[in-house]
Amino acid sequence: MSERFRILWKFLERFDYEVEGRESSEPTTEAKLKLERLARGNLPEKEQEQIFALLDRNPAWVDWLAREVKALRQA
Repeated sequence: MSERFRILWKFLERFDYEVEGRESSEPTTEAKLKLERLARGNLPEKEQEQIFALLDRNPAWVDWLAREVKALRQA
């Protein structure tokens, strides 16, 4: 093993694999449609389970959903 590779290998060994990419905080178009339906109360229960799982994986989307609910209340 070359010395340069060994140095790189030792450096990388010090870090865990905890760093992951983050998705955009903006929901996808499909997710937005489901979130809008959820906010209006007309998303079927089976689809609600799916959207709640998406919300769990994308917590920033909760803010988007809250804004949608607030907009509906003001309308």
